[in-house]
Amino acid sequence: MARPLPPGFPAPSIAPPALADKLKLALPQWCLGLEEPGLARHLAARALLSGEGDLFACGAGLALWTWQRAPLEPERIGLLLEALAAFSPGALPPGSLAEFLYRLKSSLEGQPDPGEVAALLSSGNTALAVRLLVPRLRDPVRGVGWLASAWEGMLRLGSPDLCAAALSACPWPEPLLPLRARLAAELSFHFDAPETALLALDEVDAEVDAGVDAGAGEPLFGAWSAYLRAELLLRLGDPASCEAGRGLLAGLFAALPWHTHLGLKLHALSFPPPVAPPAAAADAAILLYSWNKAELVRQTLTSLARTDIAGARIWALDNGSTDGTGNGDGTGEVMEQCKALFPPGVLTVVRLPVNIGAPAARNWLLSLPEVRKRAWAVFLDDDVLLPQRWLLRLLGAGLADEKAGAVGCRIVSASAPVCLQSADYQLFPPGNGPRSFADRPDLVNVFDNCAGGLDLGLFCYARPAAHVSGCCHALRTSVLAELGGFDIAFSPTQFDDLERDLRSAVAGRGAVYCGDVAVAHVQHSSLAKAKGPAAIGQVMGNKLKLEGRFSPADMEAVSAAGLAALWADLLGKWTQLSTPGRERPKG
Repeated sequence: MARPLPPGFPAPSIAPPALADKLKLALPQWCLGLEEPGLARHLAARALLSGEGDLFACGAGLALWTWQRAPLEPERIGLLLEALAAFSPGALPPGSLAEFLYRLKSSLEGQPDPGEVAALLSSGNTALAVRLLVPRLRDPVRGVGWLASAWEGMLRLGSPDLCAAALSACPWPEPLLPLRARLAAELSFHFDAPETALLALDEVDAEVDAGVDAGAGEPLFGAWSAYLRAELLLRLGDPASCEAGRGLLAGLFAALPWHTHLGLKLHALSFPPPVAPPAAAADAAILLYSWNKAELVRQTLTSLARTDIAGARIWALDNGSTDGTGNGDGTGEVMEQCKALFPPGVLTVVRLPVNIGAPAARNWLLSLPEVRKRAWAVFLDDDVLLPQRWLLRLLGAGLADEKAGAVGCRIVSASAPVCLQSADYQLFPPGNGPRSFADRPDLVNVFDNCAGGLDLGLFCYARPAAHVSGCCHALRTSVLAELGGFDIAFSPTQFDDLERDLRSAVAGRGAVYCGDVAVAHVQHSSLAKAKGPAAIGQVMGNKLKLEGRFSPADMEAVSAAGLAALWADLLGKWTQLSTPGRERPKG
């Protein structure tokens, strides 16, 4: 296996718990997460500037990691070069890493305009993209630059053939061939079975690992390849592979003890999270509503029927749908047909004559007497695919935290490559972010931790959160009774679930994020789909309403409490991982 760090690269001198205390004091936002590119660069730069040994080591390690995650991005290359330049003379022997970075930086000079690349990929037509892109990729001077500009966009098109053709077309200078192996392994990770992806990963840094002496070179992608190998072993699923994957993660976290996500993921694997007993599901109501999405509703209810809902009951609301043709193919008719998927009496269908919008539809369901009797109201979007034990895991997290007002999960795309739609939402203080409106700073600054990135499994952990996705979340009905449901001022939709979560957080009833539960969302969020002046105006109007719901003091308090909760959670978990002789529970 490739070494996680190049020879001579600095590593912190203290154990994770003590390191957490130091990071908390110097860089309090470190606990938020290290996967959002802007925050990662900011934290790495500040740690490097500190000059303090352990903090500098964290900054250098983060600069290396964030480049390995996306090696074609010029800003990440520049950050790592700054980190290398900051070493004291002789601390890091000259070698392949620095030389490689300068060669790569030179090859990316004069990159094409991002808008031109986006236009080539925007059609979604793979054949057209190949015809337009391949001649540009063959350019002996600008080919690598074109690849750098188009690579992630090509991955997201969901066509591995296009990506493979791009790698073949690009004229790779011999010194940059290790990058080709790195990109090929990334492609295989996202589209191939784990067994095949592991073989592709064997080629990353292969010339270094096969060296006959210690001076054969530096591993360029050691930490990244070690992490992907661990994740692929976990995905194989058999006990021996899972244990091997956990062992690799433990070794990687020992080398990178500052890595927020690695430590949280390793803890989740080492100390199994709480799962509710089946009897707890009898106290849960599963709720969904839909308007004119008959086939998506059928798919969702079919997926739900295949999962373990134990004793829970389901209520489905037809929100005034008009898509029926009289042949039993309308949304309401499909809901009625899906009753046969469940035992008698489990699914109840409620049909409204008109569409009352999302907040009111949720409140209508919450007002049903049988729903109000239950401890948990669990909302699902009408276009999701669910894992087997999703409900008992969410309820287990809620039962383990008596203060929690909501429990949510990781939301991913339903097709390859699997992308993160939402995960681990946290909150910045008021005014600490871009402005939605020119004449006022934003009071509500949600930190989109995953930033819509490709899912590498780094968010498979649980911890406190400021907000959880309304696509699949469990709400404590006692908190709803105390604080109210969803505000119909946000009709027909947008920000109603966020406003409810923040209102709950202000009252001290925050949320829990359970990233070990992944729910696949077939469509994108309504925010992502907003097009045209009317739709954009609706979104911005609701954003302005959201800003007016809370005071600066409220948002300052929620942000500060959230940060304190994250550090307490992180310190507790890193302490458990660092306790000598601590046995991993069986289960």
